[in-house]
Amino acid sequence: MAELVRMQMMIEKQDQIKLQQIARTQGTSVSEILRKLVKTYLDEQHRAEVERFQAMLEQVEEIRQRNAARYGVYSGDLLRAVREEHEREKDEQWQSLSSTQASS
Repeated sequence: MAELVRMQMMIEKQDQIKLQQIARTQGTSVSEILRKLVKTYLDEQHRAEVERFQAMLEQVEEIRQRNAARYGVYSGDLLRAVREEHEREKDEQWQSLSSTQASS
């Protein structure tokens, strides 16, 4: 079992009575019931977060497919093309600067 830490919380008296009755019926402690409830809640929150993320990924995929149908798909290496263009621009700037300094 994982390391347990002590926490204190306030609940309504009626809820305390119900929890104690359930614990007696199940032969367990109120603390164990509350640990299971917290675990279930946290698992549900995680599952919901994963589902939201998956839904967002599906939306991104739909957008990608619509854009591919509308504009086509670039078949080259986009990163390489951008780097090459950047290098050409730097070379042109360097040559322009060099020719300006040479004519001075």
